[in-house]
Amino acid sequence: MQDCAVIPISFGIVAKDEEEIRNILKQTRMKLKKVLEKVENKIQINVKISWDKAIFAYTLNENTDLQKLVAEIKENDDQSLRIELGRKVKLALDEKRIKYMMEIIDLLRSLSCDSKENKIIDQETILNTAFLVEKNVEHAFYGKLDELEEKYEDKLRFLVVGPLPPYDFTMFGVKKIDFDALEDARKTLGLSCEVSISEINSAYNRLVRIHHPDINPYDLTAEAKFKKIKIAYDLLTRYCEHYLCSLQKTKVDQTILLEEKDS
Repeated sequence: MQDCAVIPISFGIVAKDEEEIRNILKQTRMKLKKVLEKVENKIQINVKISWDKAIFAYTLNENTDLQKLVAEIKENDDQSLRIELGRKVKLALDEKRIKYMMEIIDLLRSLSCDSKENKIIDQETILNTAFLVEKNVEHAFYGKLDELEEKYEDKLRFLVVGPLPPYDFTMFGVKKIDFDALEDARKTLGLSCEVSISEINSAYNRLVRIHHPDINPYDLTAEAKFKKIKIAYDLLTRYCEHYLCSLQKTKVDQTILLEEKDS
């Protein structure tokens, strides 16, 4: 990572020998080149922000309405009052979250090339974001995080992980095409073993005009037929997007796809 750009590839991908590695690199060369250009001299920094345990006391001390409600609960321990307190605390924290996050995200995005939101799986976490950062800005980025952590002391907790390979911005997997699935797709569209993208498109458009459910409202099998045609079309266009469209088994077995994955 210090000397060159790194493209993370999904776990679980195993090449049987050096020849297969060379084959992968040869067939995916242009796509890998574009990704390398995107991540050249860049790293990923993950920032996770959660509520500090002291946030409730802080919110209570600055909110007179909440203080009055707490006093009422002490005098009359009523369940409805406790529910109301919980609701108002949540509203107060939601307002703070929006205010805090707008400032924090704006500051961090100004120091990054791109950002990607990751899933939040608990109620305490309020931000879980990956940032794509130029290497020469890395120290400035960490410095800004230090300033934010000091500013939001007793309100927010910061967990920062980096530098990392930019895996949230280069989600790729190496995949071999299943010949039987491709053969079934070829037959579904009525194609020969040597095809072009234009022939695939023409066959798909012709079959859609015949089997689309809107055209066959009384055919109970139309939707299933149309779905099969769509799946076949998607598979064939994905296979033929980067390579010569030979659907012979020997060619299919040698083909490697580099697919971008969702996070």
